[in-house]
Amino acid sequence: MRNVAVLEKDSAAESTSIGVDAATRSRARVAPRAYTADFVRVALFTLVVIGHCVNSINTASTLHVGGLVGTLCHLTRYGFVAVTLFVLVVSTREREMSPIAFWRRRFGLVVWPYLLWTLIYAITDHVVISGHPFGSASTELAELGRNLLTGDGKYQLYFLLISMQIYLAFPAISWLLRRVGHHPWRLVGGAAAIQISMFAVYQYAPRPSGSGWATFYDVAWKSLPMYALFVAIGALGAYHRDAVHDWLRDHAVTVLVAGLAGGTVTVIAYWLTTTPTSVPAAATTPWNPTLLPWLVGGFALLWMVAMWWNHHRGDGRGVVGRVVTYATPRAFGVFAVHPLVIDLLARAGYFTGIFTWFPQSGVTRAALLVVAVLGCSLLLVDVALRTPLSRILVGRDRIPLMRGSGTGVPASA
Repeated sequence: MRNVAVLEKDSAAESTSIGVDAATRSRARVAPRAYTADFVRVALFTLVVIGHCVNSINTASTLHVGGLVGTLCHLTRYGFVAVTLFVLVVSTREREMSPIAFWRRRFGLVVWPYLLWTLIYAITDHVVISGHPFGSASTELAELGRNLLTGDGKYQLYFLLISMQIYLAFPAISWLLRRVGHHPWRLVGGAAAIQISMFAVYQYAPRPSGSGWATFYDVAWKSLPMYALFVAIGALGAYHRDAVHDWLRDHAVTVLVAGLAGGTVTVIAYWLTTTPTSVPAAATTPWNPTLLPWLVGGFALLWMVAMWWNHHRGDGRGVVGRVVTYATPRAFGVFAVHPLVIDLLARAGYFTGIFTWFPQSGVTRAALLVVAVLGCSLLLVDVALRTPLSRILVGRDRIPLMRGSGTGVPASA
């Protein structure tokens, strides 16, 4: 999943590189688009919105089911990592690029949106959220500096820090793939050991004492070791792309059963550690080891669905194909702006309205909120796409206000 912004770029769109011949550049230009990855990323972005909407209106009456939905939606963060690596490996495998050239091309695509949205939320959290007034200038600047370092400007922005780490480490990951990519299970096993160890530390070990260690502990879950298994899954899935897709097609029933079994294990573990009136925080953490069967199985199921759709999508003019085509260049924008939309709807009284209209139906309330947040977010993204700041706001090139007007730069293919 390149980062959430760069995921929007065509996996084969970038053809300029250092030390690559014309034939390789030509192959890069005509490489097929990763439609399967497009489908997966759109699905993951939608699940992000669903998870945050459910969490924002969860009450005592919906605590149990809402907690389960939020827990299962943790799949998004790990799925994003896997798709990022998949797209990066696919888009760079046939051409040489120095680490400096790679970093120069990639970091600007995530750093500038990260800085801008952190600043935006530093302002809107005070303006939009009631009961949250501005502090002194020194207090606000100090808070902004901390948020820039920790990714806490808003609850979704931490993933851009993870994306930066992926970019930073990608030259080393590429080197490792070239050296030992033909031993995939060794890499998967080692990565799984790292991630499971991180899960165990965060799930079972007490929070360290001392301000230094406690501060490190509070941000270390945003480091790549916490996502190591999905780094390996995404990178190796791309490195052995044809073989992996052939295996998944040939063993579709086995993958389906295993994926559903993994999800069942996670759901049972959740129900055994919770009650309708009590959902301990430990049961809903994104690093609960009992979540791993679902994380792996759920991602495999989602990829299988995307493969099936890609195989049957024809010319892409079906309903799902049109949705994926429309949503792909807007997905990062929705990711960036949807918390602001949730805050605006809450301030405007929409939450009060849906609770008044449907006091007994948590599912209806959640569905209405998801639809409203997605619709408003897409509207804001379409506006942003037509401004000079489109590239750093929503990760896409500017779309002309009028078709054929000759102004602006059309969105990337």
